[in-house]
Amino acid sequence: MIIKNFFFDILKNLLSRYDLIIVKKNIIDFNKNFNLSKLKLSNQNIVKNFKISNLITTAGKRLGSFEDPYYFALKKSLPIKNKKSFTISFVKKIKSIVKSPRTASEAIKLIKSKKLSLYPEWALVLPWEDISIEENYNTYMNIFFSKRKKLKKLGKYIRKKERDKIIYHNLAWESHAEQYYNLYNKMIKKGFKKINYIPAYLFRYKNQFRFSLADDGNHRIRTAYVLGFKSIPLKILKIVDLENLNNWLNVKNGLYTRKEAKKIFINYFNYKGSGSYV
Repeated sequence: MIIKNFFFDILKNLLSRYDLIIVKKNIIDFNKNFNLSKLKLSNQNIVKNFKISNLITTAGKRLGSFEDPYYFALKKSLPIKNKKSFTISFVKKIKSIVKSPRTASEAIKLIKSKKLSLYPEWALVLPWEDISIEENYNTYMNIFFSKRKKLKKLGKYIRKKERDKIIYHNLAWESHAEQYYNLYNKMIKKGFKKINYIPAYLFRYKNQFRFSLADDGNHRIRTAYVLGFKSIPLKILKIVDLENLNNWLNVKNGLYTRKEAKKIFINYFNYKGSGSYV
């Protein structure tokens, strides 16, 4: 152990010269009396053996629910045949649920919120997230375009109002279909790489724990689920505790009232949430 730590310290010092950081992993078995005391704040906390069928999607539904348009479109387009036929099916199925653009207030079901009504649903932020709706609106679309070459070209030549709706364009749905198609075929052959941890929020309510998906890893986890995987390692990004509600960014900045934030959290915890489809 002494020799192992000695070489670890040497490697750590070498990497620090190049502003690189080694983060130790703290592997936690969810089935072995999971509680907050098992987390190590200085480490990367990885949770294994949590059933992915109990994951909460970013829209507040249970993973595998047909209320999730992406899972519905993926599941209903199986078995995967050729890429073209899969894409056509996926786009048709997802558009049967996502029929028209909504505002952020409509997505979260707070119709009376004047501020939320000013933004499209894709800019929606939840009470516990560490980003404001203004910041998300100004950055989200650039990230979305950067991952999709065809849309990036299209986005340069349209007006801002139309640009806000491009996320519902057929090219956008086709890009999602392509991701699922590639992931499905890759996992069929190689399985799920255990080092590709799925980022997740740890929800705590009345001393019960659940996990909610974050922005990254959504395509991978849905593909893994549809292929029958029972458990995938989760990387805890943040602890979301209802008792800490007053310190949530989007409560402090007035986007949500305490009452609204509490209701949204409890609905998400019970898989009855409402959020952005896109």
